[in-house]
Amino acid sequence: MRQIIAVHHPKIKQKLLQEAMDVFFQIREVPGLKKKPSTSELIDWLKLLLADDIPDEILSNKDPSKAIPPLYGALLKNEQDVHLLEKLAFMIRRENR
Repeated sequence: MRQIIAVHHPKIKQKLLQEAMDVFFQIREVPGLKKKPSTSELIDWLKLLLADDIPDEILSNKDPSKAIPPLYGALLKNEQDVHLLEKLAFMIRRENR
C-alpha cells in the first residue's frame, strides 16, 4: 500500500501517511458498510488532506468526541455508509458523556 501511495504522493510525510492508513483500515473494519473504502479512495482522501494541510495530529487524536476523521466523505462513496459512520460517531460521543 505504501508503494502505491508513494507513486501518487511521493512527498507525503510518513507520520501523516501512517495515521491516515490507520484510520483507513479502521473504517474498513466498520461492520455494515456497503462499500469499504478502496485504495483509490485512500489516495483521493490523502490528496484532500494534503491540499487542506491537515496535520497528522488531527488523525491521531483518539478523542471520542472527534470520532469522524476530517474529509471522511472522500473515503465513503455510499451515502448509507456516510450515515452509518455519522451514527456510530454520535453513539460513541453519547456514550462518553
